[in-house]
Order: sequence, then C-alpha cells, then structure tokens
Amino acid sequence: MRGVRQPSPPLKRQYLLAVGVFALLLVASFALFADLLVDQFSRSYLEDVLLSGRAQAEELARQLGGNAPLYRVVETRKEALSRISATLARQDVIQTAQVFDERGRLVWSTTTRTEGLVGGFPDANAELVVGAPEGVVETGTTYEIRVPLQDVGTVVVAVSKAALAPRIALLRRRLLLHTAVAGGLALAVLAAAVAFIWHLVQRNAALEARKRMDEELAALGSLAANLAHEIRNPLNALSLNLELLEEELHEHRAEGGTVGLARREVGRLSRLVNDFLVYARPSPVHRERCEAFEVLREVAALLGPSCEKADVALTIDAQPVVLEADRGQIAQVLVNLALNALQAMEQSQARRLELRAYARGQRAVLEVVDSGPGIPSEQLGRVREAFFSLRKGGTGLGLAIADRIAQAHGGSLELENRPEGGLVARLVLPVATRSEAA
Repeated sequence: MRGVRQPSPPLKRQYLLAVGVFALLLVASFALFADLLVDQFSRSYLEDVLLSGRAQAEELARQLGGNAPLYRVVETRKEALSRISATLARQDVIQTAQVFDERGRLVWSTTTRTEGLVGGFPDANAELVVGAPEGVVETGTTYEIRVPLQDVGTVVVAVSKAALAPRIALLRRRLLLHTAVAGGLALAVLAAAVAFIWHLVQRNAALEARKRMDEELAALGSLAANLAHEIRNPLNALSLNLELLEEELHEHRAEGGTVGLARREVGRLSRLVNDFLVYARPSPVHRERCEAFEVLREVAALLGPSCEKADVALTIDAQPVVLEADRGQIAQVLVNLALNALQAMEQSQARRLELRAYARGQRAVLEVVDSGPGIPSEQLGRVREAFFSLRKGGTGLGLAIADRIAQAHGGSLELENRPEGGLVARLVLPVATRSEAA
C-alpha cells in the first residue's frame, strides 16, 4: 500500500496557472493605478504652483492699486515692490513678474534666478498684447498668470516650464517608487497567502487520504482477524500432523522429503498470515526510554545462531544514544532488516553484518549494514510497498511493516546502496528529551 497521496499534478498546474493570472492582473492593476496616480499628482502640483503664482500676482496688483497714475505708484512703492521681488526670487519656478499699463507698455519688471536658468531684464520695448485673455496663458517656455490692475494695467507673473519639469519628474519618481514598494508588499502578501492556501490544500488532501487509508485499514484489519482465525488454526494443525508424519516415516526409514517440503510451505503460509495481520492491525506504540546499545545487543543475541549458521561476521558499533521508542517494535524492525540482509548475502563471498547506532542532531540513527549485492536502484522506491518482494517466496510485508513502525514513531526508514557494495537500512527515530533521559 502506498503512502499518502499528494494533490495530483493537473490540480497543481491549474492552481499555479490561476495564481499566475491573478498575479499578472494585480501587477497590471498596480501599473494602471500608478500611472493614474502620477498623472493626477503632477496635475495637482502644477495647479498648486499656478495658484501660488496667482496669489503673488494678486498681491502685486494690490500693492499697485490706487487712483494715481501707474508710473507714480511704482515710484512711490519701490520698497514694497522690492519685498515682493525678494519673495518671488525664493520661488525657483517664478521666472519674471511684470507690470504693464493699459496700453500694454512695460512699466515695471523683475526677473528671478531660477534653478539652472539665469533671468534678465526684458527688452525696453516689451509690450503686452492688449485684449489678451486673463487667467493662465501657456506659451512655449512659460505659464503666464495675468491679473488685471483695475483699469490701468495688468500684472503678469511667468512660471518657467524648464524649472517645473525636474520638480514634476522628481515627484513622479517618488510616487512610482512608493507605488512599486506598495505593489511589492501586496505581491509578497499574495505569495504568502498562496503558499498558505497551497499548504492547506495539501494538508486537506493528506488528511482525506489518511482518513481513507484508516477506513480501508480498519476494514482490512477486521477481515484479516477473521481470516487469521480461520486459516491459522488449520495451518497449525496441519503443521503438527505433518511433523508427526515426518517422525513416523523417519522411524520406518521411509523417504520423508515430500513431507518436509509440505511442512516448510505450511510454515511459510503461517508467516504470511501473521505478517498480514501485523500489517493490517498495527500495535499501538508504547514509548519508553531505552539505550540504543542495549537494543542492538538484544538484536545481536537473537541473530547470533542465524549468523553463525550462515557464516556471517556480526559486529556492533554503537555510540551512547538514548531513544524514545517502543523497544519491542524497534527490535522487531531491526531483526527483520537483519534477516533480510542475511538472505541477501547467501551468494556473497564476504559476509559481514554490522549494527550501528549514532546521533544525528535531534535524531537517533540505527543502521543495519550488510555486504550483499544491495537493491537495484530502480527498485529502491518500491521495496517498501506492501506485497512487493525481490525474493522468491517472500511475503513482501517485512519492509512495509518496518516503514509503518518507523512512521508511527515519528521517524523514517531509509534504504541506501553502498558504493563498495551492500545495503544500508537506516532507521531514524527521535531521541529522548533531556527530562526523559534524566
């Protein structure tokens, strides 16, 4: 039986496609919003500058107001006009301020020094077209703000386009930068939300698959219990009768090879039923503190006769590691892995079996290392599947049970071929916490 299934590739592709389309739409929306925002703010800034220039022009017109001739008013109010000139000079965008009489002749003029531009006094014969519209008039290089001076003239304040351009450009860059930062944050939030939603999708799929697996295992376990009860007892009786028959034939010096073969096959069927029952109805995990070396020593004691019979050199290399595990189940896994290794080394010249234990971070690692032929690389991903076996007559449940026990302990079972030959079966388990090890 395979592990928990993840969301299918088509679902993942559809999900990523939807996310990509949504991200593109979001980026396009931010780009359009940024363009509209920059355009609106540029217009607003220009309007503010023109309103400020109009206010200066109106102040200049108020200072020049009166019933006296315009030339005399200019002469008598030089100090006030100087203050206005100084104020205009501090505004880099104001290029000139001029006063014309009712005939369009220049009466008074001041030119400020704008950033990057050097102004100068206008020509002496500069004239204003009589009857030109009031308000703001755009020329090639300036915006002219015109304010009537009662019936005796006109005040004209010119705002330089060249001085406004870098200021508007700086404003646009700042707005684009802020919009880009906001868009980046929005995309980051979107990416986090997408990752979280995908995590939830995977988790939900895993929970659904786990639920289905538990239901299938519950039904399988019930069926296995009934089958084991109905099959195991007759098998035991058959095995006992075959043993008696074999002894009787031996006493009469008759050939009992066929009976022995039958006994071995009955034993194999009995082991298959037992393994099937263990896989379908796993025992609960009873965790306890146990020394890795003690577990390996018990396993080595159980394997001693088999290793001696198979002429296999058995060694233990264990560092001080404390496990938090079900001692019996871990020993069962190691014995099964070692028996698999013994069977794999039947045709090997050098037969060595090593049991190792060491710590890897917060994990304890128990290894069964053999000098056999290993497992074909294309089969490494399948050997833990239920009922898949590379050995003739194997049940195909040994590694599946070992993998199930490792997962029940919050660990994993790793299988790796060694470069020099042989296989490393690695059982990775949590170590005991400090309080438990005390």
